[in-house]
Amino acid sequence: MGHGTAKMSTGQFREFAGAVLRSLPDDLDETVVRGWIDNQESLRRVIREALAPNGKPAGSTYPLSVNYGMSVEDAVKLGRYNWANGDINDKNFPTKRTGKAEVVVELIHFDRYISTDNALHELDRMGMRPIELHELLAFGEKYSDVQREFPIVALGSVWQDRDGSRRVPCLGGNGSGRRLSLGWFEGDWGDVYWFAAVRK
Repeated sequence: MGHGTAKMSTGQFREFAGAVLRSLPDDLDETVVRGWIDNQESLRRVIREALAPNGKPAGSTYPLSVNYGMSVEDAVKLGRYNWANGDINDKNFPTKRTGKAEVVVELIHFDRYISTDNALHELDRMGMRPIELHELLAFGEKYSDVQREFPIVALGSVWQDRDGSRRVPCLGGNGSGRRLSLGWFEGDWGDVYWFAAVRK
């Protein structure tokens, strides 16, 4: 799905660059900064961390209370999304979990294009499991602005659609709104995606 790219004026860019620079440590070695500039992916990671939402660096922890007994439809309403995919419902995404639980979600970024299988393997190697839909919805409700910064994927809940394709729930958005959508389980995820997980 394509999105238009907003152009930034010279003044806006200077203000943006100044905000990034002010967020960096005073004793930062100049050669480190030059290395970031030479390596664009490293520079993008620094910028993401400098501009992380809610004062939290991406990848930090997000405590949640999750009610697995709540219907998916009710949990979606509590998230107050500007748009939600109608296929995200109790019928398509049943859960075996019951009751309420306290969990701590971590957002993992692999800094590269990655397949679902490889992402799941990496999370398992880290001692983590991907979060499920109820956990993603609780995250979207409590930390509503995080998804405006980058899309967040929950690989722990998978639905096979009418065409036989497997789909997983995702949070996304920007300054104009927040979305609850479905991504493709098969294929690669771009380097803009973050994967939500909890410790096993």
